[in-house]
Formats: sequence, C-alpha cells, structure tokens
Amino acid sequence: MPAPLSFAEQLQRASVALVAAESDADAQRIMRHDTPLLFSQLAADRAAGSFAHWGLSTVIDENLGAPVVGRTLFETLHSLAGLSADWPVGNAGVLHLYGYLLSATVTPYGLKRERWVTEALSSAAGRPSSFVSGRDGTGWLQEVTGALVPILQNPETLEGAVRPRCVVDEFAPDEREEVFRAVYVTGIAGSSAVAYGVLLGGRLRLITAFPVAATAEGWLATVAAEAPRLRYNAVAHELPARSRLAPHRQIRRL
Repeated sequence: MPAPLSFAEQLQRASVALVAAESDADAQRIMRHDTPLLFSQLAADRAAGSFAHWGLSTVIDENLGAPVVGRTLFETLHSLAGLSADWPVGNAGVLHLYGYLLSATVTPYGLKRERWVTEALSSAAGRPSSFVSGRDGTGWLQEVTGALVPILQNPETLEGAVRPRCVVDEFAPDEREEVFRAVYVTGIAGSSAVAYGVLLGGRLRLITAFPVAATAEGWLATVAAEAPRLRYNAVAHELPARSRLAPHRQIRRL
C-alpha cells in the first residue's frame, strides 16, 4: 500500500487537476477528493465570517500579467465562501490564501502557496508553525486575520514576538479617504515579512502578506523608487490594480 500523500503533495495534485476543471461540480469534486482538509477549512472560514475582513484583489498577477488560478476555480472558491465576485476581481482572502494554495502557476518567486505551507511568513507574524500546518478546527483565514490585523492596525503599539520596522502609508487620489498601508516586520528567528491592507474610517481590510528576504531598508528603497500606487494585486472599487495614488506618501521607521 502506498504511503499517504503529505498535505503539500495533496495541494500539488489538486492544483494540477483543477487546471482542467470545466465546471463548479468538477472543481468541488477535485477539492473534496484531493484536499478534504482545505475544503473543510474554507467552510470553517465561511462560518466564522473571516472573508469580511479582507478587501478586493485581482486574480491577475502583476508580475506575470496572467491569472494565478483559472476562472472555474475562481468562481468555485467564491461560491464556497458564500461570496459573489466578478472575474477577475474577487475577495483578497479567498484569492490570496485558498487561491494561492491551489494555484499551479509558477511566478518569479516560485509557487504562490509556498508562503503558506512553509514557516517563513508565519514566524515573521509571530506564529511558531505555518498557518496551514494540517490541523483542523479554526479556519485558516481566521488565524491569518488574527495575526495580521494587529500588525497593520496599530504597528506602533505592537508588542510581543513581532517587531515592526517601517510603515508606508499611501493615500487615495482626489477626495477619497482610503489609506493603503504596508508594514515590514520581523518575527521569530529574524524572519521578515510585509503585510498590506487598506484603512477607511478606521476600518481595516486586509489584502495580503508575504515573506521577504530583503532588509527593511532594501524593501523600503524598492517601494520609494516608484510613485505611490496600488500594490500587490490590490483593487479598490473603481480603482483598478496598479492605479496611481496621491503623489505623497508617509514613511515611518519604527
């Protein structure tokens, strides 16, 4: 009898099969069979209302100019989350966690799922094991949300295993009130990550998070080298991905 597949192997098998899925029924069948834990975690996040804490994102990766998951999987994931979405713009929590876990698209930084199945991101956010370490119970996105909200909401007062190094606030154009915030943090064993979200009237909507190898100054130099814009595939209602923002930004080194 062959050894059972590891969780990473399950994800890889499912991601390849899902590329060929032609209907919602096909996609759900593959997910139930190949990644039953992921299927149950998505249901747990739907029950917990986890997706309400996340903003909008395009499925078109800004580095590739191509979608990270196909339209069938895009629509299936949103349906399972209890959300409506108009391709290619959807819920950032759906796309950046569950979509990335099931993406077979290789980017210049590797597979999108690597940030979740390894410990680089979770340790930077102060967690001792990966956000999707195979356990059942609390929805994965619920755990990610709980880790990222304090980092982005009040980075200056953050205490514990996570240390914010710098905060970049970029502002919506014209009379809009959104503030698009990126925070560079270091955590357990010196691992580093960037968290990104949007604040409107004190309410935070998360967009994404990812581990980084660059130093805080190196990452900041990359950001400062271009004009303020929407980053990391974020969309803000009538502002499409990569939209120019107000010409000023606020940078705080902590």
